[in-house]
Amino acid sequence: MKKILPVLLTLIVLNFLVFNSPVAAKPVDRLLSDPQQQINQSMAPKILLFIGDGMGLEQRKAAQWSSKGLDEPLIMDQLPYSGWSQTASADNLITDSAAGATAIATGYPTNNGMIAISPEFANLKTILEYAQERGMATGLVTTVQISHATPASFGSHVINRGQMTDIAQQLLEHKINVILGGGEDEFLPITDNGCFTQPGERDDERNLIQEAQAAGYTYVCTSEDLALVNIAETTHLLGLFGDEEMLHPITPTLATMTQTAIDILSLDPDGFFLMVEGGQIDWFCHANDAANAIQETIDLDAAVQIGRSFQTTVENTLLIVTADHETGGMKVHLSTTGGPDEDGPFFTPQGIPFYVTWDTNGHTAADIPLTALGSGAEQAQGIFPNTQLFWIMADLIFPRLYLPLLFK
Repeated sequence: MKKILPVLLTLIVLNFLVFNSPVAAKPVDRLLSDPQQQINQSMAPKILLFIGDGMGLEQRKAAQWSSKGLDEPLIMDQLPYSGWSQTASADNLITDSAAGATAIATGYPTNNGMIAISPEFANLKTILEYAQERGMATGLVTTVQISHATPASFGSHVINRGQMTDIAQQLLEHKINVILGGGEDEFLPITDNGCFTQPGERDDERNLIQEAQAAGYTYVCTSEDLALVNIAETTHLLGLFGDEEMLHPITPTLATMTQTAIDILSLDPDGFFLMVEGGQIDWFCHANDAANAIQETIDLDAAVQIGRSFQTTVENTLLIVTADHETGGMKVHLSTTGGPDEDGPFFTPQGIPFYVTWDTNGHTAADIPLTALGSGAEQAQGIFPNTQLFWIMADLIFPRLYLPLLFK
């Protein structure tokens, strides 16, 4: 209790400051009247956060039509609670991934390009860091560089998202239990190619992979090696499966990486926090490449299925599926528009053709669909700023419901 009291007080103060700022969301009502709910809240929390980078409503629809058909929803759209997340950053109506992920990770809006740092240049504590202070295991999984903006926002603090070698160092310094994705180059000096063809990008001569191994991490860089990991004896796993982003066909799959992460993290009796990113949805939407954007979204849905299978068997587990922003202004149509920006035809499993059009190569200000399941998921309803997601997760880690009990 002595250990968590300072963290609880910090959360309460931060909650007051954030929700009394003009840019923050009005907090939802968290009063629990059922005593049994209060008892269940004391169990070790498990949080599964899935982020489809650039994934808006139409990206979900296109993936559904391609993989399921017009009527059967994706796994992520079968979750019982749904809402809409507003994505404006502190300095722009249209967010980037750094500010978007920072809002989710910290509960505080920031400027585009900044990673878990406020517009006033103060470090913002992340949900991953709060989880660690509670003694929970933590993990980050992505299909792009692990030091890219979205995963970076949960385990590092830098002024500019381009500081990827600094981010790599901070991720390891945080002693995150499971780190899986691409971006080996950010961990290696320029004199070392590592597992792949390109030399590293570090100019400080440090080999962070060797340092990680010395600190107790198991390191893997192929799907075959990942499959051989001894789950029961592995507390810290670093897997980097590409020089930069993971190349297509992505192996190991996002679902495989998610399963491995859950298998390791769920062994911790104090619970865990895991963020899983389908990072290349955004990249292909920037390129207006509907075929690959659809496949990336389908791959994320397969990872969500892994998470849902776990959630339905383990109490006090929260599963959230959302995005940091929408990319491309994608629109899905059952008939051709004949325009120059049209992609398709694509086909449902039943053979029905459909088409995709684009409004831009950049991000948009569209509200983002959010779906959720499990403990606290009922708070993920309505329309709210993306900062609200932090508070939904924080309530599971340090329920404000318990604060009066500390002073009895």
